[in-house]
Amino acid sequence: MARLEDKVAVITGAASGIGLAAARLFAAEGAKVVGTDLQFVDDDTWRDHCGGDALFLRHDVTDEDRWASVIGEAERHGGRIDILLNCAGINGVSGEEAPPQEPDVIGLDIWRRVNRVNAEGTLLGCRAVIPVMREHGGAIVNISSIAAQKGWPMRTAYGASKAAVLQYTRSVARYCAESGWKIRCNAVLPGPIDTPMIKPPGRKPLAGGDGQAGANHVPIKRYGEPLEVARPMLFLASDEASYITGAGLNVDGGIAALTAD
Repeated sequence: MARLEDKVAVITGAASGIGLAAARLFAAEGAKVVGTDLQFVDDDTWRDHCGGDALFLRHDVTDEDRWASVIGEAERHGGRIDILLNCAGINGVSGEEAPPQEPDVIGLDIWRRVNRVNAEGTLLGCRAVIPVMREHGGAIVNISSIAAQKGWPMRTAYGASKAAVLQYTRSVARYCAESGWKIRCNAVLPGPIDTPMIKPPGRKPLAGGDGQAGANHVPIKRYGEPLEVARPMLFLASDEASYITGAGLNVDGGIAALTAD
């Protein structure tokens, strides 16, 4: 039997990167997938990714009202919601645009934009889905980052937003457990993953050269693949992780094991 048979999963940021890898994997494991993203994916393409009963919705995760309608549409489509993956996120870099985030020069606009998508988007997702999951239980998996645990002077807004996601994950987990609801909430903390966030379209690799340039600081000496993050998310969302809540799982090629930069 597939690990997510008869489960309904809502996955944000599902048009590319980790979100798309998770959507494909969850569908292959039997879930009915409702994917959302600002980036449009047509119905035929989405069904090719996730099967004939998959649904894709345009969705800005910072839009409070849209969250309510997305959860409502997903519940009507699947009959229930068992899983939420909060995968949507930004690091403040878009194409050739990379506004500074160093502590002495960062602008409030970039700080607010990154935190609004990453931290507030996660908050809104959890807040919207918890009432739907209260009666039958469910699993929420958020994407934090290894940047939540280590200083990153070049991306201070990003690191702060992902630290907020990790702390909020633990608070949601404790709140749901102490309320007697069978809702688990966990996070994964990826390191550098080969997605458009690391190498946006139109932007050169981090250090030029081949696709793995810039990965020398990773003990494994390579970028991770989106599927390598989606698989731990599958575990945390599945019944195999029934006694795990409030955890932050590093998926970082060993970066967290380093004692010094």
